[in-house]
This record gives sequence, structure tokens and C-alpha cells, in this order.
Amino acid sequence: MIDGAFERKRWLLFSIISALFFLITASTFTSLGVVLPFMINDLSWSWTTAGAGFSLLALLVGLAGALPAWTLKRYGIKVTFGLGGVIMAAGFILLALTNELYQYFIGAALLGLGYPFCATVPGVYLLSNWMPDKRSFAIGAYMTIGGFGGVAGPLFVTSIVAATESWRVHWWAMTALTLFIAALAVFFVNDKPDENGQADHKTALPKEKHAEGIFKTEIDWKFRDVIRTPQYYIIVAAMTMTLLSGLTLNSAAFQHMTSLGVTAAFAAGALSAHGGLNALSRALGGVLATRIDPKWLMVSALVAEIVGMLALAVADNPFAITLMVLGEGYGFGMCLYATAVLLMNYYGTEDNPEIFGAMHVITTIAMLGPLMAGFVYDRLGTFAPVFQGYAIVLLLIIIASVMMRPPVKQAD
Repeated sequence: MIDGAFERKRWLLFSIISALFFLITASTFTSLGVVLPFMINDLSWSWTTAGAGFSLLALLVGLAGALPAWTLKRYGIKVTFGLGGVIMAAGFILLALTNELYQYFIGAALLGLGYPFCATVPGVYLLSNWMPDKRSFAIGAYMTIGGFGGVAGPLFVTSIVAATESWRVHWWAMTALTLFIAALAVFFVNDKPDENGQADHKTALPKEKHAEGIFKTEIDWKFRDVIRTPQYYIIVAAMTMTLLSGLTLNSAAFQHMTSLGVTAAFAAGALSAHGGLNALSRALGGVLATRIDPKWLMVSALVAEIVGMLALAVADNPFAITLMVLGEGYGFGMCLYATAVLLMNYYGTEDNPEIFGAMHVITTIAMLGPLMAGFVYDRLGTFAPVFQGYAIVLLLIIIASVMMRPPVKQAD
């Protein structure tokens, strides 16, 4: 039986890493997009130049996706969170001090480099070790809290700038908060429950109960064996296309809807609702994953993505926009959750940081989505063919996912 002190300890760890994930989500992509107009106005930059820094941030997040696996294996989770916090704080400081473009680019790159050290790779690793009895729920709740950071980010910016009349104060505030929460993680978080004299709890923790028919491997796969299985690439393809759809929606949906006659206020409200549903669907995944095989949760997410993309292509009326919000909002959040749990169910937890990190690196190609969409729009005057093309590719991945069976490890 789990005693009260240990239960409080692991929920404290959950709270710390969830707060960190919430903060880095709020302070990076959604914050930067809202701060940029203030920076551009103050520093007389062009939107093209400023947008390049945003792309650099996203690129480094993907390219650095496998680095936390390396630090976790060699130095542990304290160093991983501490390193991520310091790197991100350095990026925020550079942004706060920015007067020249090179400072902005370096600062954005540092945010992208530090982000994976504080995000889902170490977070899922920690929850797998500390909460094997309620892993699905804990991961879903953790991802949901992180997702709501995307809703809070613009509010952080507008509130701080309104109160201080300075965009630089926002970056200083993000520096202080990041260092504070990262310090809490370094001080309180341990890799596994058997550290600091808690070995008895590790053996006492029960495994999470799943409904009959949900596959869960009895062995931990090595990373080198995982990347030889087709199932891994189907799961990675699902996440890549979901990211491609989501990034393209975030960059193009507002312009697309307003060009079809939708008011700016209605379009902005739809995108806000989309962000909230994205976060909530991750919590729904945590509730359902012990009752429904995550493979089918992933399939449902991909089907919803198709609905969202096709609806967005013709989003000139409330019904189509509602379908877009429901489809892509649910699809993105659920796919993010389902792929994470499915990788653990199929391949175990021992090499999960490498398995998960490698997926993040591969999904970096989703960065091409906004670029492709802009290319099509400049030539055709509409984004609709892009969204429709995504739906076709998503259909192919759905077919592969439905046919997918759990991997079987070959004898060494």
C-alpha cells in the first residue's frame, strides 16, 4: 500500500513538472507571436525578418528533441531540467536586452534549444517511473496543463505590457519564473522512487490496469530494435502530419478565414476555442487510454484531423468553422497524447526518452507546412488546396494505422 508521504511526494513532482511545462509553453510560441508586434514597432524590423526568428525557435525545438534522452541517461533528470532552465533563461535575457537582430536570433535559438529539456521527453519519463499505477491519467493531465499554457501565453504578454508599457519586462518576468520553477525541479525531483531511501515504494507500486484487449508489452525494447519496426514509423508519421496540420493552421487559418469573409473577431475567437479544445482533449485521452487501445485513440485523432482540414478549406460559415475547431482541436491534442502512450505500450519505458526524442527530431519536417502553405497562397490566392492535400495524406496514414498490429520482438 502506498503511504501518504510518498503519495504527496509524487504529486509534488507532478505539480512542479506540470508548472514548468505550462510556463515554457506559455512563454515561447504563443508569447513570441504576441510580443513580436511590440518589438517590431520599437526596433523598426520587417515582419519577414521577425518571422525568421519564430521559425528558428521551432526548428531548434525539433532538432534538439533527442538531446534530453542523452542527458537523462548520463546525468539524470535534475541536470536535464536544470540545463533546460538555464538555457531558456539565457534566451529570455537576450530577448529582454535585444537591440540588434543577432541578439533576437540567438535568443530565439536558445529558447528552442532549451525547450525539449523542460518538456515532454523528461516529463513522460518521470511520470512513467513515479506513477506506473496511474500513468495514463497522469500523462494526460500533465499534457493538458501544458496545453493550457498556450491559452495563457497571450494573456501574460498583454497583461505585463499593459501594466509596464514595456515588452522587455515580459521577457524579464519569464526569465525569473523559468529559473524559479527549474530550481524547484532540481531541488525536489528524482529520477525514480528508489532514490533517497524509497526503494520500498518502487516495489509496492502496482501496475496500471487496462481493459482486456489493450496491448501492453511485457519487455522493454532497445532503441536500436524499435527503429527497425514499421509500427514506429506509422506512429511517427501520424504525429508528423498532425504537427504539419497544426502549424499550418496556426500560421494560415486567420488569413484564410478573413479572406473568405469571416470577421477578424470571429476568426480569432475560433482559434482561441481551438487552443482550449486542444488542451482538453489530452485530458480526455488520459481518461480513455485504459479503456480504449491508444491505437484507436490515434486513429480517431487522425479522422478528426481530416474533418478539421476539409472544414477549414471551406471555412466561410459558422458550421464549417465549428467543425474545424472540433476536428483539429480534438485531433491535435489527442494525437499528441495517444502517440506518447502508444510508444510506451508497444516498446516499454526503459528507452522511452530515446524513442520519444527521436520522434521529435523526425517531426521537425512539419516546419515545412507554413512554408508550403505560403507558397501555394502566393500563387493561387487561397490556402484551400493545402488543407485538402493534407486530408489525403492523413487518410493514407489512417489506413496504415488501422492495419497496424503490435510489434513482435525478434529473438537476439
